[in-house]
Amino acid sequence: MAKLSIYFHTLKYLKFTQVYHRILKKLVHPKIHHVEGIQALTNENWVRQELCSQKFLNESDVLFLNHQGSVDSPNDWNNDKEEKLWLYNLHYFDDLTSFDSHSRKELQLFWINKWVDENPANDAGNGWESYTLSLRIVNWTKAFLSGLDTSEKMLNSLAQQADFLSQDLEKHLLGNHYFVNLKALMFAGCYFEGEEADKWLAIALKGYESELKEQVLSDGGSFELTPMYHAIMLTDLLDLINLFESYPSRVPADVIELTKQTIVKMFGWLHIMSHGDDKVSFFNDSTFGIAPENATLREYATKLGFAVNEQVTPTDALIVHNMQNTGYVSVKTAEMNLIADLAPVGPSYIPGHAHADSLSFELSLGQSRVFVNSGTSLYGMSSERLRQRGTSAHNTVEINKQNSSQVWSGFRVAKRADIGNRSVGKVTTGKNVQFSAAHNGYKKQGMKCIHHRTWNVSIFTCEIKDVIQGDFDSAFGYLHLHPDIEVVSNSPTDCTLKSTNHEIKVEVSGASLTVEDSTWHPEFGVVISNKKLRLEYKKSQVTYRINWKAL
Repeated sequence: MAKLSIYFHTLKYLKFTQVYHRILKKLVHPKIHHVEGIQALTNENWVRQELCSQKFLNESDVLFLNHQGSVDSPNDWNNDKEEKLWLYNLHYFDDLTSFDSHSRKELQLFWINKWVDENPANDAGNGWESYTLSLRIVNWTKAFLSGLDTSEKMLNSLAQQADFLSQDLEKHLLGNHYFVNLKALMFAGCYFEGEEADKWLAIALKGYESELKEQVLSDGGSFELTPMYHAIMLTDLLDLINLFESYPSRVPADVIELTKQTIVKMFGWLHIMSHGDDKVSFFNDSTFGIAPENATLREYATKLGFAVNEQVTPTDALIVHNMQNTGYVSVKTAEMNLIADLAPVGPSYIPGHAHADSLSFELSLGQSRVFVNSGTSLYGMSSERLRQRGTSAHNTVEINKQNSSQVWSGFRVAKRADIGNRSVGKVTTGKNVQFSAAHNGYKKQGMKCIHHRTWNVSIFTCEIKDVIQGDFDSAFGYLHLHPDIEVVSNSPTDCTLKSTNHEIKVEVSGASLTVEDSTWHPEFGVVISNKKLRLEYKKSQVTYRINWKAL
């Protein structure tokens, strides 16, 4: 019965179109067409931008997700000894837009030809899945527009991939997968000429505007509520504007204008959700090394004519950003960044990248992160994946040793927390702000309690008050420390911490504090030892006061 309940509370949120297309996907499969003689429309207006680190090391060795492997035979493209996500990355061809890629053109041509020779469509495999097709179509096209030599063999393969993708859009998933499907068809439709290209472009344009309006909320945030995927989607839009301005006659003017306006909003949200080190915060599936860094995105946008310089908070100012659509609250001073999750777990019908992190927060001082959520180092269906998605891996409260939302498998959520009583005040004349919210995630799982949390933030202090309304057997609060944070001293009621330039004190009332070993995951494939403060709640109301001073 428990398993049936999990399935029911997962599936009941799906859209009808997702169910319909999942069934259709089982019954109808793409047809393989041999596309030959198709012509590319070369363009000198394309703006070249390098986005990531090198992936292809030589004619055999590759590096993805901090794991080096090799492709020595055709079977290695689908080597079941490697993780699925690593194999996906092998097929993406991100190396074509990597730093200093212009100096490795011969190596890149080698890998493109190798892929064509060793991945025929009739063999299927990872390279012919819709998501990998989408990313590779875009990367090959960007490389060709940037001056990489082409051949009839490469162009025929690229067109065949676009044709295959056009028959296999990920409407059973929607979200970022479907969006990159449309992006890829947009690229193929503009880059090639002829009836087939016109068909691909028409498919893309038909779905693009409505998806863009749904997936980017009014406050500028991606509806999947993960800063990493927000930055990925922002990259997608920069690529698309680059494409639209290279082929302006192929795309309606209102679509171009909508995309430009959305880019500006998304840069605002990215800044608000980033720390003093100019990198994204870790809410839901977020980590470094996947999306381009903020500075790289600003450089790209500047080349395309956008004014998106890094924003600086004035000295002695306390600025509050209440993102009512995505749900987050960010408080910034000249040296402090506090970002709090008063948000839903994600879009109801596609919460695959959600963590059970309701009412968690992160805090940084200067360029040093202090309190961090634990990050993401892997996907898949392992126990470690579930632990990283779990409540105890975040700076919030775990009740009765359960997660605040019922995360399961690799990308599933059954019963999920709803946010209520959300309130964000205005900054007082004393430069102080209070905000609060509650969630019912535990109550929805059969526990008779609600978690309320209130933050009271000023320039040098943050007081957090937790109230557990109702009955509970156990409750633990967590404060995960960045690996560079030193625990100077601690007792059951307080501790002193030290960063590069600050001393931080934490005082606890209503709970007993201990320091424990933990791990932080700033990139895929990376596990770094750190410390966490574990607060065993002795009462239904617990307060901890955090204050800091410069050294």
